[in-house]
Amino acid sequence: MEGEREQYQQSSPRQAGVLLWERLEESGWSYDDGRGGPPTGGRVFSECFPYTTLVGAAELGYDQERPTYKRRPARVATAQWRAVRAAECDRLIRHMAGLATADPPLLLSSHPVSRQLLSEPSPQKAADYKRREDLIDALLCAWTAALWYWHGLARCQVLGVDSSLPPGQAPTIIAPARLEQRRDGETRSIEGKQPLDGPSPVASRH
Repeated sequence: MEGEREQYQQSSPRQAGVLLWERLEESGWSYDDGRGGPPTGGRVFSECFPYTTLVGAAELGYDQERPTYKRRPARVATAQWRAVRAAECDRLIRHMAGLATADPPLLLSSHPVSRQLLSEPSPQKAADYKRREDLIDALLCAWTAALWYWHGLARCQVLGVDSSLPPGQAPTIIAPARLEQRRDGETRSIEGKQPLDGPSPVASRH
């Protein structure tokens, strides 16, 4: 586990992921790499990337194109980027609002802070936009955790499973994946799952 933490320290200049890891462990959570499928009990955290969820979950609607979220296309001039970025962020929020009827659902209207995503346009000012982006990332990671727990390997794949580290300790990413994106080329299911006695977050690096 120490080698894993050092790896994160080297790849994250601000070390936010390392601090989160340490605080979760201090609070009784444990890291799991997902190679054995989703957790069946206890307080467990894993890792995902919000962008990977966007392109891997069919519910979010990016079937024919890559989302512009966080990625400026070469065709967009720097001077125009903030306006385009805000418009694309609003588009993403509309996609996320559609998860209210998904399995599992994500209810943006269930909390005053996330409800503001629906009622206020995305700002162009950098600091304000960054706060909105961080909230969106957190919501996408929370939904990924629920998708991983309820549907496991039938809807997600675990990237990094070829690690030689002991079970549970490999640096992996839980990635929602369409059939054509899967490395194994097929969907799988996990049976005999029992409810968790606490939430199962999937932490994010971005």
